[in-house]
Amino acid sequence: MLRFVLISGGWHQAAVCALSVAVSLLNAAPIETQRRIIDTAVHRGPIAVILSLVLAQCTILIVYGLAKLAMNIYRAWLGECATQDLRLVVTRRLAQADEQNPSLANGTGLAMILAEADDIGGFVGASLSLPIVEAGFLISVFIYLAALDLEMMAASLLILAPQFVFIPMMQRAINRRIAQRTRLLRRFGDEMLSPGTWERGAQRLDEVFTVDMGVFKVKFSLNFLMNLTTSVGSLLVLGIGSVLVVHGRTEIATVVTFLSAVGRIVDPWNDIVDWGRGFAMTMVKYDLVVQALAGPPPPDDGARSGAPRSERA
Repeated sequence: MLRFVLISGGWHQAAVCALSVAVSLLNAAPIETQRRIIDTAVHRGPIAVILSLVLAQCTILIVYGLAKLAMNIYRAWLGECATQDLRLVVTRRLAQADEQNPSLANGTGLAMILAEADDIGGFVGASLSLPIVEAGFLISVFIYLAALDLEMMAASLLILAPQFVFIPMMQRAINRRIAQRTRLLRRFGDEMLSPGTWERGAQRLDEVFTVDMGVFKVKFSLNFLMNLTTSVGSLLVLGIGSVLVVHGRTEIATVVTFLSAVGRIVDPWNDIVDWGRGFAMTMVKYDLVVQALAGPPPPDDGARSGAPRSERA
């Protein structure tokens, strides 16, 4: 899968990763400016300093938004290029399908072109850049928080600790269902293209429905546990911070900064979890495609040249 990502993107993957680093740094910068605004206001500092900091934060937010917009468009373009390349590979193999592998010429082949290629190719655009953005932001935030107050940073880390236990377990359950769903849909396509198999196809759709509901139950249960641990963690940060303020071991501006930081790490962390979920599911689907093709042949020069074709831009 990683080889396909690198071949499909070429040097464009390096470019979007570099843009991702810039986005992650810009996303972390407002935490410090916000702390300085609050600290200046608490200590009744000059109004000019507060206004300057507000202006600086507005500038950072605008630049961050534009950089993220460019990155998202770039990612989408890479994903569409990879989808098109994968469809061309599958189409060439379908044209070469023979009696030894007739399933490629019917429902299985159509499923790979119309549905599975979209899922695999769509993941390519964000496969490397998304974890760089979100993980880079989380690392920079926790380094900043550790420099600000080590005790509060340790409390913040407790928010994520339980999730390292239940997320992998529940993701494996989702992966099993995704693989089962993909095989069922392929069989459904084969049966619908064969005469007199409508009743069997309807039964297959019932099986797909059952598997889909299983995926939803596990997925939403995972979301519930993540939200619960995040809410409890925020309350923990507030409680520990308040105790430290009462004992004069930290300032109220620091507590507010930590609460803001905790709120800001929720979305990036959820994005990383979603990316991990997407990566695992894409790996399952990609392996199934490779198995069906029995090892896709290397693309010719017209299909891929180490990077997305320039005429797609």
